[in-house]
Amino acid sequence: AGLIALVQTDIKRVIAYSTMSQIGYMFVGAGIGAYANGMFHLMTHAFFKALLFLAAGIVIHALVGQQDMRKMGGLRLYLPRTYIALLVGGLALAGMPPLSGFFSKDSVLASTLAAESAWGYTLFAAGIAGALLTGLYTFRMIFVVFSGEPSPYVREHFHEGHGEGPFWMTSTVAALAFLAVVGGWIQIAGVWHPLADFLQPSAEPLLEPSVRQDLFTSGIAVAAGLVGIALAWQLYGARKRAVPRADAFRRLLERKFYADEAYDLVFYRPAAATSRAWLRFVEAPLVAGSLRGLGLVTRGAGARVGEAQTGLVRTYALALAGGVAVLALVFVAAR
Repeated sequence: AGLIALVQTDIKRVIAYSTMSQIGYMFVGAGIGAYANGMFHLMTHAFFKALLFLAAGIVIHALVGQQDMRKMGGLRLYLPRTYIALLVGGLALAGMPPLSGFFSKDSVLASTLAAESAWGYTLFAAGIAGALLTGLYTFRMIFVVFSGEPSPYVREHFHEGHGEGPFWMTSTVAALAFLAVVGGWIQIAGVWHPLADFLQPSAEPLLEPSVRQDLFTSGIAVAAGLVGIALAWQLYGARKRAVPRADAFRRLLERKFYADEAYDLVFYRPAAATSRAWLRFVEAPLVAGSLRGLGLVTRGAGARVGEAQTGLVRTYALALAGGVAVLALVFVAAR
């Protein structure tokens, strides 16, 4: 998901793939047995990811619905407070101290080291690679949208009357920015852990990282995030280096590793073919056919009964007399 976020041009899609990436950390926490740490990251992620989405909404609203980052640029001059809010959310997402993402993400990664197994070390390496990618794609978005001179599209379409947005938009973003800053302080490894204590009766952890593992993880994860931010600055902020083309790899990322095509081939097409077969050989001849036959029989019976309704009094009198005669015969036979 982090790799796919690198090539997205829709600002909301970058944040959405970032969400998928961070859910990966939560699954790692749950899978390794550090349940409270996974839940902790879920909580802090809610703060800074909601902040990023709503701040991006201010940008989109100010540009009259435009979401394509390629048409943006230089918005720091027009939306300085939104820039600060996105910067806070981006730093929290990248796991920079002392923001909320630093405490929760590092606790998950430290738990993988505590597993002291090949799988744990593999997950740790993947998590560190994810931290580098997070810094890269997050600040790619921030630099492309806010740095440099305002683009021609921004100068032409910026909603002057909108500004940073009305109070009900900016106040929500400000509250989330505050939570993104302080939300991670609810639990600090080796200091206090009220969330883990609260979850202890229902989700007892299978392992606990040591203080040394926590410190080592924090150092490596922060360094990886800083490398990602520095790369983003080189490529998209200062533009001192050209973005590597690698067309084949870029196409692979733009097609999302062909996951949609694989899903279509493995799941959708067989399911659709099975549905068509059931329709043709089961539902149409048996279900629909039996209902059709029942309807024809009912209509035929109704038509026959209708023929008996002649409107002639003598016919009805004969039917009544015949009925009485039959009842009389039944009564005599029963006696």
